[in-house]
Amino acid sequence: MNLLIRDIDPVLVKQLDEQAEKQRCSRQGLLKGLLTTWCADGVQSTQVARLERQLEANTLHLKRSATELEQLTKLFREVMQDD
Repeated sequence: MNLLIRDIDPVLVKQLDEQAEKQRCSRQGLLKGLLTTWCADGVQSTQVARLERQLEANTLHLKRSATELEQLTKLFREVMQDD
C-alpha cells in the first residue's frame, strides 16, 4: 500500500535525508522503518497495559483467596479442637 504525505517542512525533509544517509538507506526506507517501529511500539504498549491490568486483577484475586483460606483454616482448626 502506498502512503502520500503533503506539506512537510523542507527542514524536516532535510533532516530525514541526513538520517537516511547515516543509516545508508533511502528516505522511504527510513520512514518505513520509523512507521513500522512506531506502530509496533503502540501495539506492544497496548498489550503491556492489558497484561498489567490482568496481573493486578490476578494479584487481588490471590490476596482474597489467601484471606479466605486463612479463615477456613482457622475454622477447621477450631472444629478439630472441639472434637
